[in-house]
Amino acid sequence: MIRKEVIIIGAGPAGMAAAVKLESMGFRDLLVLEKEEQPGGVLRQCIHPGFGLIRFGRNLTGPEYSLEYRNRMEEAGIPVCYDTTVLKVRKGEDGGIIITAAGPDGTKEYYCDAAILASGCRERSRGALMIAGTRPAGILTAGTAQGMMNLLNTKVGERIVIIGSGDIGLIMARRFTLEGSRVLCVVEKEDVCGGLSRNRKECLDDFGIPLVTGAQVVRIYGEKRVRSVTIREDDGLERTVECDTVVLSAGLIPEDGFVEGEVPGLFYCGNALYVHDLVDEVSESGEEAAMDAAGFLLSRGSGRETFSRYASEEVPRVRKERRAYVERRKEEKRLHRDDHHFITCIICPNSCRIDLRDLSGGQCPRGEVYARNEKEHPYRILTTTVLTEKGEPVSVRTDVPIPLEELQKGVETLQRFRVPGPVKTGEILLRDFICPGTNLVATKGSTE
Repeated sequence: MIRKEVIIIGAGPAGMAAAVKLESMGFRDLLVLEKEEQPGGVLRQCIHPGFGLIRFGRNLTGPEYSLEYRNRMEEAGIPVCYDTTVLKVRKGEDGGIIITAAGPDGTKEYYCDAAILASGCRERSRGALMIAGTRPAGILTAGTAQGMMNLLNTKVGERIVIIGSGDIGLIMARRFTLEGSRVLCVVEKEDVCGGLSRNRKECLDDFGIPLVTGAQVVRIYGEKRVRSVTIREDDGLERTVECDTVVLSAGLIPEDGFVEGEVPGLFYCGNALYVHDLVDEVSESGEEAAMDAAGFLLSRGSGRETFSRYASEEVPRVRKERRAYVERRKEEKRLHRDDHHFITCIICPNSCRIDLRDLSGGQCPRGEVYARNEKEHPYRILTTTVLTEKGEPVSVRTDVPIPLEELQKGVETLQRFRVPGPVKTGEILLRDFICPGTNLVATKGSTE
């Protein structure tokens, strides 16, 4: 049995943040177990921007955000076991925690004094949604579609219906459209959009994609491939929409089925605890779990002296600020989630909500400028994938926003572009792309 003081399950944004926080507090006997071959979790396939505004004060893509923490983990020398799937977590007879995991060298058992569960979520399947009909090809979750397009450079369909208005579904609606597919509609059973208001604006409204609220897909038709779906609205009216692909974006379920009973010393964080809107919140949740784990070890007489300051000062402050932030986010969502008069500024971490009618609500002049541009002449960062000459996919972005009307032209140009040789993250692939002074930058290299 391999013994460690603390084991972190999952090397996504929550797990990496927890590991870095523990190491900074003096805990060195750590180990991270990660089922994929690389750290980052779902961030690896989230090539769109919108990450890190709160945590880093920059508008990053998922791979760029992940790289920030990956570098910190490597600098701290935190060990990670990749390709290692946790099968069971249970309480040990002497009060410790026993973790059973399968890796490249077979199944092993690990013993630790405390553990952090940062395993994320899984998507709701068609079975969980209880949609009647046949079982043809062309039915997939939004996360699967995202991985196919962003990691494998594979187009999933031509005429697409999206079930559920979660953030991933909204983001993929934009991605499908820019890559030449037609999103016929997004169907949401609630009366309001389920995703962030900025995602509804930038992913649906920008491209004229209809959102049908108060409705459900009740049946799927097709033999070898999806042929059509039936949509039933709350008033009972039904209509048939012909399509070849159905994408499910109808909720997430915490991935914790391998935990057996109550396990003292096991601390949940990130989306394994509950689904967060922003990855910045996920990382903060990981840090909070790290402090809880450190406090637990301290109570058992195995904590570090460094942690005493956090226990007396940092922990109460962080928890108070986090509770206030979560409540503020809930209130903003309740008031403005479906209100088209407001927009959230993404220029800086303040994330001010600006009233588009009079441009009020910003804490600095940049908010007013951002809102005016959104109202009169919106700009967007272009994100997509390109191929190397060997056929390896590389995710890319423009280093500055470009006019909204130029996005489609940019994607179409890059569909014919091939990158010569290996590519590293941050490398400039094209200068003066689409607009003078705009560079095309790799956000995840071909060899990483």
